[in-house]
Amino acid sequence: MKAASFRGIRFDAVVIHYGEITLKRSKRGLFERMLHRNLRRFTGLPVRRLQGRFVIDLSPEIDLERLLERLGKVFGVVWYAPAVRADTLEEIQERISEAVSVINPESIKVDTRRSDKSFPITSIEISRRIGKFLSSRLGVEVDLKNPELRIFVELIEDGIYASFEKLRGPGGLPLGSSGRILGLFSGGSHSALACWFMMKRGCAVDLLHVHSLSSGEDVLKTEFKSAVDKLLEYSMKLRLYLAPSTPFMDRARDAPETARPLLFKGYLIRVGELLAERRGYPGLVLGERIEKPEDAEEVGILLSGRSLPIYTPLLALPEDEIHRKIELLELRSEYSDPLSGLGAGRGKCSAKEFERLWRRLELEEAAGDAADAVEVYLADLAGFKRVGS
Repeated sequence: MKAASFRGIRFDAVVIHYGEITLKRSKRGLFERMLHRNLRRFTGLPVRRLQGRFVIDLSPEIDLERLLERLGKVFGVVWYAPAVRADTLEEIQERISEAVSVINPESIKVDTRRSDKSFPITSIEISRRIGKFLSSRLGVEVDLKNPELRIFVELIEDGIYASFEKLRGPGGLPLGSSGRILGLFSGGSHSALACWFMMKRGCAVDLLHVHSLSSGEDVLKTEFKSAVDKLLEYSMKLRLYLAPSTPFMDRARDAPETARPLLFKGYLIRVGELLAERRGYPGLVLGERIEKPEDAEEVGILLSGRSLPIYTPLLALPEDEIHRKIELLELRSEYSDPLSGLGAGRGKCSAKEFERLWRRLELEEAAGDAADAVEVYLADLAGFKRVGS
């Protein structure tokens, strides 16, 4: 059953569950508070914190489908579901009966969990009673092995909730619980996915993009803005740094064509390091991956001797798995900067040759010039605002 199938059912609340947070012991309370804050920020609604879950009470003016869409982008949420609510077993049976008559399944199964152990009836007995009631009232079959509809009943301190599908959230840790880092963002799908994975581990990710256009305003007139908007659906807000490629291009004209891709990637990383050191980011995110065995040597050259940790969450993932994740998250980008071909290229350049060319072409100075010329924007779902350099 999809979210659109909920139409016609009179829901009272959305129940939200989390998982990994409960394993953090001493930090569980802190992480629960951070997830609570993020849920309020993402939905714009009051959120109640109960036993091992959160609840959003519904009212007629709330757009349920829109709310469910937003909840699916909140890191830390494992599953969530619209639910009907009642105070007694007899009342919840009636509410469930109303909903099941709308869904009209041929068979059902009732799964009950009791957070409130003071309730005098066991979970198994509650499931049995509700199943018997629905079978008698609606004529549906109770099928414990392969039901068409599963009904999830939860007894918690403020009542009994029943839902009819577990909608999957992104899981992970609450955004911001692992600090803030800087993502090297090409505007393409792979760098977006790398940033997404770091967000899932609780990192708030700001973005650095090196471009070939005349200004940041020109960049934001392209499909690049749509690529950033995709990540904003998961972060709500971020800081965007736009740096020019001109310092590199002016110095790299004399470089061997086969060495330029690796030199350009080194330039990207070095601009990111300089910016991170100035702005207080403890590490960088890179969407680099190993497609062929020889790529490992290139990655080793890029990452050796760096002044800050560089996280590469895609490095060990096979390409088909990466593509499936990109499609699932709808992170595919139409943006194409003239530099993207250069940065994506593979050439032959040894570590010794890389170091020699880096010094001869004065690319350290080029990276410094780019970091000095960066344009800074604050981005949120309402748009992009330049805030300085």
